[in-house]
Amino acid sequence: MKNLIKYFPVFGLISLVILSSCNTEDQAPSVGEGEGKLGVALVLKNNSINMSNARVENNNLTIEEGFIQIKELDLEVEGRNESGKFEKEIEIEFNDIKKINFNQFDKSVDFFINIPEGEYKEIELELDLIDYKNQPSIYFEGNFTDDEGNTIPFQFEYYGDDIDFEVEIEADDDDNYDDDDDNYDDDDDNYKYFTVDRINNPLALFELNAVNWLRNVTSSEMANADRTDGKILLTRNSNSDIYKKIKSNIEASSEIEVNLD
Repeated sequence: MKNLIKYFPVFGLISLVILSSCNTEDQAPSVGEGEGKLGVALVLKNNSINMSNARVENNNLTIEEGFIQIKELDLEVEGRNESGKFEKEIEIEFNDIKKINFNQFDKSVDFFINIPEGEYKEIELELDLIDYKNQPSIYFEGNFTDDEGNTIPFQFEYYGDDIDFEVEIEADDDDNYDDDDDNYDDDDDNYKYFTVDRINNPLALFELNAVNWLRNVTSSEMANADRTDGKILLTRNSNSDIYKKIKSNIEASSEIEVNLD
């Protein structure tokens, strides 16, 4: 198995891309059309024990559990094959809504995307969220500990589909390529390409760390928040200022660029 890894996390979203000669087709369902295979695995983490290392002003907040719900996956791909260069947009709507829970490595949410075989310059993936069966698109709950040591539960709910998680995977451009190298393309801004086919199956691991969604939420804000039956509700209509700050943090952490060496 050959691993090529170079990644740049933006806040809490991490993507790991592995070019692998291993064939795991039997372990995950496939969607889309084509002979090339791009694997996708989804993990949602809270990492509350590392809160102090995540640039969160308030280390009195811990996330205990939660989930996100995904309705659709959109791809934009740019590459080349024996027929020449191509660009494609692929929209995949899942038969069943994919519900990703915190800290649960559920293989049932992993899958392969079938795309044309070829050399790829760039692949963009977008995960579209949805509220479903009266449950929010994004939900988490946890505890706030005030300055006097009192523990107050809190709950965040986001309904809607205007937040998407995106990752851009591309070959690494380098001005110092040797033009005798097979990967060199002087007509394409010195871009390298990476191969996707029946043997080389890239695996994209989406690891969303929700601890960063709480950055800049202060102890003072939480201590003064309105409570319902002893719980701090963070919704559009309850403690909306804190809700908007968390929603903004989620949006800020929703994009990442990955360059392959």
